[in-house]
Amino acid sequence: MKSLYQQMTLKTRITISFVLLMVAVMGVVVIAEQLDYDEVRSYVIAKSLHDEVPRLENAIVKGIDPPLPAGSQFYDVQTVPDALRDYAPGYHRLEQPEHWYLLVFTRDAQRYYLLQDGKYYRFLEYLIDGFAPLVILVCILCAFWIGRLTSARVTAPITHLADVVQRKQKPLPFQDASDEIGVLARAFAQHSDELEQFLHRERCFVSDTSHELRTPLAIIGGAAETIVHQLPAGSHLIASAERIVRTTQEMQRQLTCLLLLSRDPHTLARDDVPLRPLIEECITRCQPWLAKKPVTLVLEAPQAPHTYTNAELARSIIWNLLRNACQYTEQGEVRIALHGTTLIVSYTGPGLPPSIDPQQFQRFLHSAQQRGEGLGLSIVQRIVEHLGWRMHVDSSEKGCRFTLEMRRPE
Repeated sequence: MKSLYQQMTLKTRITISFVLLMVAVMGVVVIAEQLDYDEVRSYVIAKSLHDEVPRLENAIVKGIDPPLPAGSQFYDVQTVPDALRDYAPGYHRLEQPEHWYLLVFTRDAQRYYLLQDGKYYRFLEYLIDGFAPLVILVCILCAFWIGRLTSARVTAPITHLADVVQRKQKPLPFQDASDEIGVLARAFAQHSDELEQFLHRERCFVSDTSHELRTPLAIIGGAAETIVHQLPAGSHLIASAERIVRTTQEMQRQLTCLLLLSRDPHTLARDDVPLRPLIEECITRCQPWLAKKPVTLVLEAPQAPHTYTNAELARSIIWNLLRNACQYTEQGEVRIALHGTTLIVSYTGPGLPPSIDPQQFQRFLHSAQQRGEGLGLSIVQRIVEHLGWRMHVDSSEKGCRFTLEMRRPE
């Protein structure tokens, strides 16, 4: 069963905490106002002087001079100064001389006088004077302690909820709570469910669409290959038929890529993939875009570079970057360099249009549609994020440079 405190809202908890703090402060203030500093001082000094009386009386009985504490003077009726003679038995505070205290007592019908210098009790003055700052300090410390305790109890469920959300655990805690934490937890749970449903629908759509398109693409590709082999040598239709074959093959590869992107990144099949054969394969596929153009394609890569990833997605990244480079470079150079697990694709063709952000590619932009870059680069970015890699782009009028860091997933 929940405690009454747990059933309160955060607003009520904080309000009650500070009300209790103010009650405590006012209680201390009221107690302090009831105290008379002079009475406290007089009580302490009188008590101290009275404690000396038994020792003095014992010395009187023995007929010896009693030892006196520092700043004390002791008189009988014969030696007492005239200024002190008229004081009645008891405790007295003297104005002249300043800050002196007198205790008059009797023994065997004789009156005795114990005079004490007020400097001996100066520490008591300091203690009384410091009482008010002490009260303020205690109140501040109490406020700090209550504030820390309140904030800890208030933020603890928020921190726990944030940790559960970050670790993607289900179900979320505190959904049955009636306070603001419960409202927040239920909102998080509802939003998380909506996102999961949306992601599930998107994955199902991509998967179903890709499977449905495979069959007609296979038919188109098979028919195009048949036409290529049946056309007589030298026919002007051979180039068009070969283009149809290449296009259907590229579409089939893109569908495979989309199917992989529709899966959870943690379920992807990964292996130690040799990178140079992938790059050489993509270079061979790009030759139609380099034909009859004064463009030099340079490959700088060791013979046996490897990375731990999904081969199909890695091939799609390299292919899309290299295809864009070869397709839009009219003259100059396309360079592919591989240093460890860092791949650099640079070319001297036109840079990205102003409407495309080099760090956040958007699909289906107007200028991107005209040049055909937006969709390919968008797919590249999605794959990079899916694999947990990182890509940096430098674009200018003189060319473009893509730097891909193929980091191993944690």
